[in-house]
Amino acid sequence: RGRTASWTIVGDEAQSSWPDPTESSAARDDALGSLPVHRFRLSTNYRNSAEIYELASRVAIRAIEHPDLAEAVRRTGVDPRHEVVPEADLLERVAAETRTLLGLVEGTVAVVASPSRVARVAAVVPADDRLRVLDPLDTKGLEFDGVVLVDPDGIVADAASGWRTLYVVLTRATQRLVTVGA
Repeated sequence: RGRTASWTIVGDEAQSSWPDPTESSAARDDALGSLPVHRFRLSTNYRNSAEIYELASRVAIRAIEHPDLAEAVRRTGVDPRHEVVPEADLLERVAAETRTLLGLVEGTVAVVASPSRVARVAAVVPADDRLRVLDPLDTKGLEFDGVVLVDPDGIVADAASGWRTLYVVLTRATQRLVTVGA
């Protein structure tokens, strides 16, 4: 904190979208210079249900060597689902899962797809004020009651930060999560 400004820098390595987390940390430290740094560990996850965070945690372990995982304290009793369909049926299934989620949650729903798929996905999902179709990095800092994740393997393959990007997307869902892959 300073006389005219303050910053909060969250350093969750598992959510770093920079291709080289070590480089990102070095740049942060260089920018802070000799300013005092106060570090706090955030140990409780209030965003995700424990069921969703259990899946996300398994991805975080693939993303980085020793992730600092918080404890998810909420339970919904609803496990994430992974649906596998032929590639030719992928968009139709994404549209169906999106309609289902819109009926199950009262709040917001996101459909997340690789940048190369976003336009095609947006063309098939229902029009609804509660719905957003986003690419993975556009979800950072956001949360949604329900998330439909399109082609998780494709997201890992397409993103420079691979598994870390998938971890970010999985941790956007607060109540319901469905992944649809081919």
